[in-house]
Amino acid sequence: MVTAEAFISFLAEFNRAVFPAHVIFYLLAVGAAFLVFARPGKWADVAAKGTLAVLWAWLGIFYMIMFYTRINSAGYAWGALFLLQAVFFAVEIFWPKIEFRPYGHPKLGHVGATVAGWSLVGYPVTALIFKHGWPELALFGCATPIAIFTCGMLLFTFDRKPRWRFTFIPFLWSVVGGLGPAVQWRYYEDYALFLAGLILLAAWIWASYKYKKKKQS
Repeated sequence: MVTAEAFISFLAEFNRAVFPAHVIFYLLAVGAAFLVFARPGKWADVAAKGTLAVLWAWLGIFYMIMFYTRINSAGYAWGALFLLQAVFFAVEIFWPKIEFRPYGHPKLGHVGATVAGWSLVGYPVTALIFKHGWPELALFGCATPIAIFTCGMLLFTFDRKPRWRFTFIPFLWSVVGGLGPAVQWRYYEDYALFLAGLILLAAWIWASYKYKKKKQS
């Protein structure tokens, strides 16, 4: 079992080793979200999918396989899942099945914007409130804020047929990676990830029901 001390040491080591990659990924995420809101369409979709593919590939290779496996061998399994998620987003660029349309469902759009915005602003602020500063702060480039951001962005995609392959891995990580640190290691800010995952799952169920009902009518 991973102890709080081991987890904090892992985050500190990871942050020191990869900084300033966090800044680059933060700017990529902000840029993709801005395009989706300001100019929704084909190229905004490409930017969003490409950004998410890069973020999840980063998590799979560097965060999980190269660093997290030093304290927990489960990192290999999570690394493989995160890389699979990256492949899903990358394939979407060439064979699109989803579109990022924040104005398609206004209510979901508002919730999605709140969730994505929380990953960029609210999460680091609450982390500091709970006295998790540098270098043990989970900056954008770590799994939790990227997963929250992904949940928020995916809430913009339910204007078309919902795709389970985009929901399953972020939701699964929201349970394990959200509740685990929050309950075991007092990273209370990670409850936000668990909540984001629940919102994503609920939206997927609702959108699937609406799509099925529309198809039958």
